Amino acid sequence: MERYSTTDPATLGRQAQAEWLVQVGALTATTHSLNNASSNKTQSAPMSGTARCIRLLVLVGLLLVGIAAPASAHEERESQFPPGDGAVPTHRSIDQAGDVIVACKPDSADRIAEIADDGLRKFNKAMLKRCEYEHLQAAVDAVTVQRTNIYVLPGQYREEPSWDRKCTEDYDGGIVDYELIVSCGEVLNLVTIAGDDPDDPDITCDNQLCDLQIEGTGDDAEDVLFTGGFRKNGDWVKHNGLKADRADGIYLKNLTVELFRENAVYFHETDGYVADGVVARMNDLYGLLTFTSDHGLIKDCETYYNGDSGVYPGSSADVNAQNGNTGPLSRWSVEITGCETHHNALGFSGTAGNSVYFHHNDVHDNGAGYVTESVIGGHPGMPQDHAWLEHNQIYRNNENYYVNVQGDDAPCQAERPADVGYEDGIVCPAFPVPVGTGVMMNGNHNFVHSNEIYDNWRNGVMLFWAPAAIRGEYDPQAQTDNPNHNAFTSNQMGHGLPNGLDFWWDDAGVGNCWQDNLPAPGSEITHNATSPQGLPRCATGSQLPISNVVKTVQLLPCAEYNRETNPDPAGCDWTESPTKPGTQQAETIAAAGAHAGVSGGLGVIAGISLLAFVLRLRRRERRAA
Repeated sequence: MERYSTTDPATLGRQAQAEWLVQVGALTATTHSLNNASSNKTQSAPMSGTARCIRLLVLVGLLLVGIAAPASAHEERESQFPPGDGAVPTHRSIDQAGDVIVACKPDSADRIAEIADDGLRKFNKAMLKRCEYEHLQAAVDAVTVQRTNIYVLPGQYREEPSWDRKCTEDYDGGIVDYELIVSCGEVLNLVTIAGDDPDDPDITCDNQLCDLQIEGTGDDAEDVLFTGGFRKNGDWVKHNGLKADRADGIYLKNLTVELFRENAVYFHETDGYVADGVVARMNDLYGLLTFTSDHGLIKDCETYYNGDSGVYPGSSADVNAQNGNTGPLSRWSVEITGCETHHNALGFSGTAGNSVYFHHNDVHDNGAGYVTESVIGGHPGMPQDHAWLEHNQIYRNNENYYVNVQGDDAPCQAERPADVGYEDGIVCPAFPVPVGTGVMMNGNHNFVHSNEIYDNWRNGVMLFWAPAAIRGEYDPQAQTDNPNHNAFTSNQMGHGLPNGLDFWWDDAGVGNCWQDNLPAPGSEITHNATSPQGLPRCATGSQLPISNVVKTVQLLPCAEYNRETNPDPAGCDWTESPTKPGTQQAETIAAAGAHAGVSGGLGVIAGISLLAFVLRLRRRERRAA
């Protein structure tokens, strides 16, 4: 099991800080030499340029010393991976259940009468006779044996007893430890399933809630609706909808969860979980979120109108950390398939989204489609590695939700959450992303193969570098630990409608390759690779770890984004709608981007720039948290 920790120069003594800066300076000089050695030019950059680069990096180092370690994207207790000896749970029939408990609402009988399918209507009528609980949390609290099936009959579940339990009165808004989740999960959650004894030293499920199955019995997911919503004062009712915490073997099926301050459904430190046919919508941050969990399956889901991402497997168990291969996986921590994620700020995101098998999904009409990265601190399993994307449709991710936060009268600037308009599809982007991008990543050993990626007006796929210091890891030798050994192969690019640019790359990383990608008939693959040879093929891969300064500086202005205080940073074009490909303006922009290049020691400046960029981003995230 892995537990996350960082070393922040702000916590070091002055001598240690000085030693750290000297090490970084030495790394800078070494990188400069490597860049010159790999250049076709025989004349090296002047020593004065090297000295300037080192001084600039030391200056950034001093800035780092004065900044606290970045906060995580969502505030959470210190977490660890499960031992990994679990399994993906399978759906259980009523005859296979250890016990059966039923929850229903006063109007469930009327809703059941409207079910068209005779067999399903008959089953619901039989379950209605066994109903003892009006709220799901009460049904969960009534479980006495493992492998219990809870059937939730059609109706809207507001879970009012969870709103103001007496135990919530002293909660001060800080990070909640597991002990409090067990004793009073209502401080954050509408419904809590906590499976581990807080008094034992492990995180393994060992109580009656292990292998719990919660299943909606309606015609479709919307027939069983869990709604958080807002209090009379206009504030959110809860942070999370359903949270499964150390609840190994949990299976959720055929439910809709909506309107929460953070997450609709949250799996945390859980080994073995399934979300099957779940709809997660209209949340300020995430639809379906998992963190430090393993043996997961998310299938046939739908997520939309979420301010961060529809699906987020963050710090998924790093089961391939020692796997030096790029390509199909034999073991993954979470499989996501058959999902439609649309009209979110991000369709999918995953900080340290490791060993994610993402296939046969429909990702469309988001601000950006699939984003996985090694930027945000506080996440086990860094740097990100081994996502496998195959047979997905990733298209038309051009929705610009930044207009909802820009201007004093913008809907997301309302003082009360209840007045924003989440129910009407208002999305308030939590973080800056380049609108019009299909796939965006900066990890390692990611395999993007046989997808259809088209009609993304800015970039089809974007690969870039993020120095480890950004996430609070200051070992100089770790600063180029991404993006390396990523492969983009056999994807159909721009078929039907073109991308703005098929492949955007900042030239960083070792072992990255592009091969056998298929342009639309009569077209060519478009990219911005600096080398005259174009994008590296997989026989050789890319060679240099440091990014290209001209490309990198394009990212800098967007670091200042904050949806409350600076929703429209000067010089940031990420929050602007990109020009539709095929127009004269789009062709001019694409041509300029394709010719952006730099060689030699200036590549070091790119690293410095990106370092400063994401540090500003992290400060912004900390303020927004």
